[in-house]
Amino acid sequence: MITSVPDASETISGLSPQSAVLDIGCFGWRLAEVCALHGHSLIGLDRAEPPGRPANAGFAAMSGPQLHLDDDAGHLTVASHVLEHIDQPVAFFAELVRVTAPGGLIWIEAPSELSAMPRASDDASDQAFISFWDDPTHVRPWTPAALYRLALSCQCLPIACGRALTGAIHVSRMLARKPLGLQGRPPVTYVSLADVAPGLEAAWRAVWPSQPDALKLIAQGS
Repeated sequence: MITSVPDASETISGLSPQSAVLDIGCFGWRLAEVCALHGHSLIGLDRAEPPGRPANAGFAAMSGPQLHLDDDAGHLTVASHVLEHIDQPVAFFAELVRVTAPGGLIWIEAPSELSAMPRASDDASDQAFISFWDDPTHVRPWTPAALYRLALSCQCLPIACGRALTGAIHVSRMLARKPLGLQGRPPVTYVSLADVAPGLEAAWRAVWPSQPDALKLIAQGS
């Protein structure tokens, strides 16, 4: 398992020409410039359309974990600092997989458990943002292992999981791939990996023994 995950812009730069990028939680349209630079189309999704939509971008709505977009719509789906606000993470990740084309990528970043360790200010009126829990809409932080299990629970291959710093925020990141043979919504199962040998191949065979073909992506270095 690769523990160093490239940032979203670097991942976009490595896509095939004229790919479709989906930006879940698109306030600020942060991915528009890099998508335009590489000739990719961009669809942003959020609860309401943010102001300033770029000329090269489209928009679709989301409500809770549901994404109002067709199946298999994007070659790369990006969800940056959205997962920590979602109270149905498995349903949400299944939606990320659903809207990603077979063989496509999912890039996700969320504050890690380390972001919850600093003590919050005793004076709330100083308006400092120190702890993960200073945001009243945060539900839970995420470890790399939790992201890894989340992908496996939705029949998706986690190909890189690790830690990073975004500004001063400790985050967990994952790059995952939707299996080539999976179209639309994935099946979902509970994942514990208790008593399973280390390694992605062992985990996949334990969770999805009837779907061994997806392991070819591992052999190909994906």
